Amino acid sequence: MGRWANRDSDEERLPEGFKRIGYDADEQVYYFIETHTGDYYKSSPGNRFGVLSPTSAPPSSVTDAAYVSDDQIKKGHTEAVRLMLPFALLVLCVLFLLFKFVFSSVDAGADGGTQIHCAEGYNAVQIAKGETCWSTGQAYGLGVEELLAIEGNQYIDCDRLQVGQSICVPEK
Repeated sequence: MGRWANRDSDEERLPEGFKRIGYDADEQVYYFIETHTGDYYKSSPGNRFGVLSPTSAPPSSVTDAAYVSDDQIKKGHTEAVRLMLPFALLVLCVLFLLFKFVFSSVDAGADGGTQIHCAEGYNAVQIAKGETCWSTGQAYGLGVEELLAIEGNQYIDCDRLQVGQSICVPEK
């Protein structure tokens, strides 16, 4: 940033009561209006500020866009950002839900997902790699239907059994 970047605004560099109203690209001059008297001025070609010379009136292309101030431009920028905020919020919510969904299935395999409460006389064991409902039931002398009938196993899905998931089995 330049040394005098904070003095680049019209308020800092123009005389009191002057306002920039447009730019003529063909002549490369800026047009200004003196707000107290309504007189028009133009800058030297190629200069944004400097010596201002009086002129009768700016070209019609400049007067069509007259009085576009920096405040209006900033207001338009603020309104554009305000219009984008709901879209950005929607995108962030979708991304949050996507990550929550993806990483919750990964975490469920690590810590067993939901906690189960086994009935009296039963213990919760964690499924190891390679175990199935059938192999777990056989290890405790039960069939698959009997294993799933134990209180606490009603939400166990044998087709989606994951490593680290807890399942209720009888005490040995």
